[in-house]
Amino acid sequence: KQWYQRRVRGFYVESTTMIRTVVVTVALVAVALAVANTYCEKRSTQYEKSTHGWDKCDENGLACCYYFNGSVILYSHNYNNGTYNPNTHCEYIIDIDWDCNLVMCVELDMAMAQGSGLMIKTMDTSITYKGTKPPFNANLNDNKASVLFTSESGGAEDKKWSMGMVCVPKTDYRSVCEICDDIADQQLEGPEGDTVFKFIE
Repeated sequence: KQWYQRRVRGFYVESTTMIRTVVVTVALVAVALAVANTYCEKRSTQYEKSTHGWDKCDENGLACCYYFNGSVILYSHNYNNGTYNPNTHCEYIIDIDWDCNLVMCVELDMAMAQGSGLMIKTMDTSITYKGTKPPFNANLNDNKASVLFTSESGGAEDKKWSMGMVCVPKTDYRSVCEICDDIADQQLEGPEGDTVFKFIE
């Protein structure tokens, strides 16, 4: 009888723990979804709503935030004119399917002014390009990444950059070179008009 009571008591504790775990997990997923859906929404009436986010340009420079949930090519502002904004602080959030890894394809002849920089961050990786540092392509081994671009005042003429972020299924064993070659033509075509992104076909 005592053994049976201990078993019942043990089962009850395990069941309670499991229920709490499920509740906490559901709560965390709900919070994550809420953050993902609102991260780049307009912060105030001073910001202009843009496709997939917001931006604000004034005498202090350009601030912006964009959110994407698919394979995309990112471009610096005014890419087609080759002159990005000084005093820029922009973040591009890429959040794709959990069963994909992001492969980063950087424009090999991109040019940034001294004092400008790109930072690519995932949960486990941080890559920084500054000024004339040569870029490289890479498998980020994560399905979420943040790309932060900053520039200082002046010195931005004849400067531009682009970066492809490709969702590659974890069961796809193609090399980074193959994947980046596949999107190279689309990437070099540039964006349409003044847009700062293009979804990969």
